[in-house]
Amino acid sequence: MSRKALRGASFKNTEKLRKAIEAFVKAYGKTAKPFVWRKREVKGSQLRNTIDNLCN
Repeated sequence: MSRKALRGASFKNTEKLRKAIEAFVKAYGKTAKPFVWRKREVKGSQLRNTIDNLCN
């Protein structure tokens, strides 16, 4: 929301901020989908290299 609705915005009072947030939620809600978190699989060699790099 901060990137899509609030970046660079300036509000004179909290009421205008609240209305901007509500307008964003109303517009975004029409196409919103659940966000699916994904975790990339880390191979053993990648993990060893990362640990080695942190220890040096």
